[in-house]
Amino acid sequence: MASKSANVAEQQDDESYNRKSGVRYSANCPGVVELTFVNRKLYIALTGVIVNISASGCLFSNQKTPWSTIDLGKAGESAFDLIDEDCHIYIPWANIHRRGKVRRVGAYIIGVQFTKPIPEDLARHIAGLEPGSGRHFKPTDARKYNRIIPFGHK
Repeated sequence: MASKSANVAEQQDDESYNRKSGVRYSANCPGVVELTFVNRKLYIALTGVIVNISASGCLFSNQKTPWSTIDLGKAGESAFDLIDEDCHIYIPWANIHRRGKVRRVGAYIIGVQFTKPIPEDLARHIAGLEPGSGRHFKPTDARKYNRIIPFGHK
């Protein structure tokens, strides 16, 4: 995403991706977004919350992003310039794995467009899953989450 040709391709993709199209359902369920950095040597798996979901994508929130405490504006870069556009998302409550494209990055949010849309009824089902005492996500190896690690240690 950092190169000029990637930015041109991204602008073309953005024309076909309209995040306001379709119905977005409030989900508030746990999720994991796996990101690689543009140099493909570093990797991060963020645990957080799927704020909303639609057939075409979702909005993911995490309070522990490593770039949330860095003033990237002064460095002349944005988090969007550091992260590779391809990502993987996992929704544990529904046991769904999807590949996607990162479309927005903020201090605490990541907007993801699914490479292959999910059925509308599945998006409604995920949104209907309410948090309860039996629905928590705790990774078996918490050391691999919410921190940048070398790609080989994935």
